[in-house]
Amino acid sequence: MRIRSKLRSKPRAHARGMTLLETMVAAALTTIILAAATALLLAGGRVVHNTEHVADSHDHARLAGETLLSAVRQAGAGMSEGLWVVSGGVPQRLNPVFGGDGAGSGVLAATTTGNQPGEDGSDDLWLVVPDRNYLGRDCAPGAAMTVVKPGTGALEVNCAGTFAGAAPANPMLVASNMKSAALLTQTSVSSTPPTATVNFLESGVSGFSNAPHKGGFQKGDLVYPVRLLHFFIGTNARNGRRALMRAEGIPGGDVSGRPFVDMGDPVVVQDFVEDFQVTFGIDATNTGDPTRYDFQHGLQPEYTPGLRSVRISVVATGRSPRRDNQNQTVLSEDLPIAVENHTPAAAPADGYFRSLFSRRAELPNLAAASL
Repeated sequence: MRIRSKLRSKPRAHARGMTLLETMVAAALTTIILAAATALLLAGGRVVHNTEHVADSHDHARLAGETLLSAVRQAGAGMSEGLWVVSGGVPQRLNPVFGGDGAGSGVLAATTTGNQPGEDGSDDLWLVVPDRNYLGRDCAPGAAMTVVKPGTGALEVNCAGTFAGAAPANPMLVASNMKSAALLTQTSVSSTPPTATVNFLESGVSGFSNAPHKGGFQKGDLVYPVRLLHFFIGTNARNGRRALMRAEGIPGGDVSGRPFVDMGDPVVVQDFVEDFQVTFGIDATNTGDPTRYDFQHGLQPEYTPGLRSVRISVVATGRSPRRDNQNQTVLSEDLPIAVENHTPAAAPADGYFRSLFSRRAELPNLAAASL
């Protein structure tokens, strides 16, 4: 009994919990760790966002520039000695590549939607671009037809049909002797197998052809479809941001006295492009040396011998502003940039990183030696 009593009276070990002080210290440490992790996560997310913004701006500039360069390289095929166009009822020889300068005036002023003078300092560019298939099989869609009877007026050609079924709403054609060409506004094609007659609006203009000094169109001239492309900077109504735009043109006098006008609403070529600059390289002395070209801002429509090169520059941004680690707009470095002869007006930084794409392209179709 005594032994049992001693066992019962032996004290037990008590379970020890956390004190209030220890709980407070643990909570504070947890809060600090979570805050640090959150800050690190937010900073990492901001870095990712800013990196994506820069990549976006690079992509937008590159895509816009490459699109322009592709069109430039195709322009002017068969028109190395100019393009004859009826302007105000009078034949006039033009460059198949020309454009306005954002700092210019008159015919050298840049124009935008509806051929209104631009006010933002950007340039614009007009190109006469043939269908890519014009050197393909006769009578195939987009391919050339051959003139079989010389003279002026409606053209008799070796194709008994239209180019691609139903004629487009405003079909543009050229008749080219592979040096100079004449722009035709097609109205109808009447088939009289094995030939056809191409009727066009300009047929009533006395002496109009691709070679007035020869008395009209000549047997063997090629007739093929072309597009009048007008590139400029405009506002995309869907997002309110500036973009590279393209409109299709037709012959007609615009407000600046140029021979082409936009015939419809433009389409967006590339979003988030805020500036477009183009300079024209002239080989005035016919040296054939690209290092000696004279580059100028803006080129009038009237035929200019020696046009050999253009330099395309576009400035693009990302979709949304870059921000710092405190989620504030980066104000110190994200500003509009000066390109060619265009220096944007001073303005507060807006957080948009600018990417510049600048590339020079030769105009192989305007060098007669390359034909």
